[in-house]
Amino acid sequence: MSENEEKRFPESAAIKVERCQIARQEYTMRKRLLDVIRAGGPMTIPEVASALGVTPHEATWWMMGYVRYGFLRATEELTEEGYYKYAIVEGK
Repeated sequence: MSENEEKRFPESAAIKVERCQIARQEYTMRKRLLDVIRAGGPMTIPEVASALGVTPHEATWWMMGYVRYGFLRATEELTEEGYYKYAIVEGK
């Protein structure tokens, strides 16, 4: 992105920076998240968020990405609060 574009469209520059930060965090977050679930068994989103020290919103964002790309799956188990538990897909 040229300097002129950054001045004219500052929101685009901010999005570019955010994407770079997310890309840097992806591998580390995937390893941390999968290690937490591997150690504790199937867990809900609030449980994962608490274990990782992130907000439930952020944990949801990461976990749904990992569901989409086949690292996690929702189990049939539903908690009293209405949360599904997520487990690691075998072989991942």
